[in-house]
Amino acid sequence: MLARRVSSTQSTASAAVAEDVGPNVLGFLSRQQLPATPQNYALGFLIVTNSEGLAARAVDAVLMNGDRLTSDDVGRILAAHGPKEEEKGESEDHAKVRRHTLRLAELAATAVEETGEFGRALEAEQTLLAGTVAIAELVATMIERSTRTETQLAKAAKQIEDLRQEVETAKGDAHNDSLTGLHNRRGVLARLQGMTPDQRPLLAICDIDRFKTVNDRYGHVVGDRVLKLVAASIKESCGQNFLARWGGEEFLVIFNGAVTPDEAFTILNRAREDLANRKVKLRATDQPLGLLSFSAGIARFGEKSLDQAIAAADALLYQAKENGRNQVLVED
Repeated sequence: MLARRVSSTQSTASAAVAEDVGPNVLGFLSRQQLPATPQNYALGFLIVTNSEGLAARAVDAVLMNGDRLTSDDVGRILAAHGPKEEEKGESEDHAKVRRHTLRLAELAATAVEETGEFGRALEAEQTLLAGTVAIAELVATMIERSTRTETQLAKAAKQIEDLRQEVETAKGDAHNDSLTGLHNRRGVLARLQGMTPDQRPLLAICDIDRFKTVNDRYGHVVGDRVLKLVAASIKESCGQNFLARWGGEEFLVIFNGAVTPDEAFTILNRAREDLANRKVKLRATDQPLGLLSFSAGIARFGEKSLDQAIAAADALLYQAKENGRNQVLVED
């Protein structure tokens, strides 16, 4: 019963707020001699519920000149500052960037407004400078308004820097695989843009052996753990060579500089052996997971396109699977 009473009280309070908003919106429309159409009501609702928002500021800019709002004004203000359909369902990162952008607009508008007031004050007082006005008071007013403007601009600069950093972070995240922390396909393409053929002599595709069986038998939680473990193991063995998650249980290696086919084979074969020697157990039961291994194909890259090099490496990978898995093959 207590829970019901609390719910009833909250409902009554919400209804009271709604009852206050409705008459205030209609009062606003009446003062502006606007009919209570859905569009006009939407703007009135924004003004009543957020008197410091951008829509309210835009309305103030019209009313300051002694004018009333027109239907054209309403449409223009809603288009610029009303809720947008595309905002529904947006990602958390996009919402964060959007909030920062709106905050920047508010700060910029405030700074401009303060600067405008400062100019108008000078215009109003300039005829009195030769009269009896207290110069000290005028100067104090000028300094106060100038300080406020400077503070607002400093805040705007800080917001701009925060926004820049968030955009850079979002850009970096777009190049990374969220599960393994490795670069993804987009990250691979970004990496290749700055590489010349002699900087990318060889490419390899690695594929975890019998990974579907792991997922089917133990579930995707264990499967994700295996993917993270394999990624970390290969990365440790490959050192400074570029490693990315190419998709699913496949990993791509781009070897650096003057690495020869024999050296590339040594690196990946060591990675294969290191992984196979790991004793992996299920966390819940302490049961051994069994052999973890991968097969790989190493192909020449250099002057080839990415698609050509991957096709060659894939053919070798398929051959390694056909030969019994848990092995590395190199293009002649």
